[in-house]
Amino acid sequence: MRKYHTHFGVPLGNTPGWWDDRKRNQKPVLPLNLRLDIPSNLSRALSCPRLSGHNFLVQRMRHDRSRRPYELRICDRCDWHTIQDEEHILLDCPHEHLVRLRAQQQLIFPPQFEDGPARLMTFMNQPDIFGVASFVANCNA
Repeated sequence: MRKYHTHFGVPLGNTPGWWDDRKRNQKPVLPLNLRLDIPSNLSRALSCPRLSGHNFLVQRMRHDRSRRPYELRICDRCDWHTIQDEEHILLDCPHEHLVRLRAQQQLIFPPQFEDGPARLMTFMNQPDIFGVASFVANCNA
């Protein structure tokens, strides 16, 4: 009597999540900004950071003729000498315009010491999707 799946060493009845046929046939869940009826300019503003369709230096210097290495795409708004990517502009940059925007919004900004891409996704998936969208639109301007 076999008690384990072939080649995996996983007991029968405990299938891994990626192997489960029930999960394989489920449709992916759309982001909140695509499920709600929000104006197209706010939906576009939320889609730009998710799809790297913004004008931050991390993307602009990737596609220019004067292409720079990733480490040299330094923020031109502040003097922190960090890469100007989505997380830096939306959550960390000490530029006076961005600090004023963060103070005006009643949003939850994750702390700086939190790690990795989960920090930006936590910010983008807040219940107040209209507030997040207007903040992102103002940051891109």
